[in-house]
Amino acid sequence: MRNRLHLPSMLALLFVATSAGAQTPMPSPEESFDLFARYLLEGDEEAAAQVSAMIDMPPLSERWEATVERMMIGEAPEDDAQTHLGRELSPIMAEALRQTRCRSTDSKRSDRDGVQISIVDYSCQMPDYAALSDGTPAPELREQMAHDDLVGIRVWMDLLQRAPKRTYSARVTMARAGEADAWGPQDLPPLHEWIQMLLTLPE
Repeated sequence: MRNRLHLPSMLALLFVATSAGAQTPMPSPEESFDLFARYLLEGDEEAAAQVSAMIDMPPLSERWEATVERMMIGEAPEDDAQTHLGRELSPIMAEALRQTRCRSTDSKRSDRDGVQISIVDYSCQMPDYAALSDGTPAPELREQMAHDDLVGIRVWMDLLQRAPKRTYSARVTMARAGEADAWGPQDLPPLHEWIQMLLTLPE
C-alpha cells in the first residue's frame, strides 16, 4: 500500500519523539544562578561544563586558579615584589572565594518588554572582620596599609584566614528570551569585585 509506513521509518519517528520528550529541561532561575556562582566564584569544573553547555559557550582556556592569580597580581611587572606576593597569596584568596558558597534562597518573576526576568535572592558566606577578638587594624596600621600595598595585602590575607563567617544577602537579575533559552545573570558582580568585597574592612 502506498500509505503504509515502513518499520524503519516508524522506528526513526519514535526515536525523534522520544529524544525530544527526554531532553533535559533548562535549569530554573535559582538553579541557573547556583551554577553560575559555582562556576565563577568557586572554580567548580562540573558547574563550568554545565554552564558551557547551557549557553553554548566553549570552555575557558584559562584555569580558574590562574584567573584568580591574575586578579591578585594586577598589572605589576613580572619581577616586581607585588607580583611574587600576589602569587604567594592567590591560593588563599581562591580558597576564600570557594568558601563564599553563594546559593539562591528565593526568586520572583518580573517579566517585562517581552523578556522573561526573575529576581533571585541569594546568600553568601563572607568574612566577619568585626567579630575578630583582636579587632581590625589600628588606625596607624591602616595608614601604613593605605600607603604600602605589600603591607596591606599581608594584613588583609591574615585577617581573611582568621575571620569567622557572616551571611551576606543580595539579589541578582536573571533573564532569558524564551522557554528554550538559558537563564543568565545580568548584574552579578565580576570576579575582581568579589575579591574586593572579601578584602573590605569595616569602618
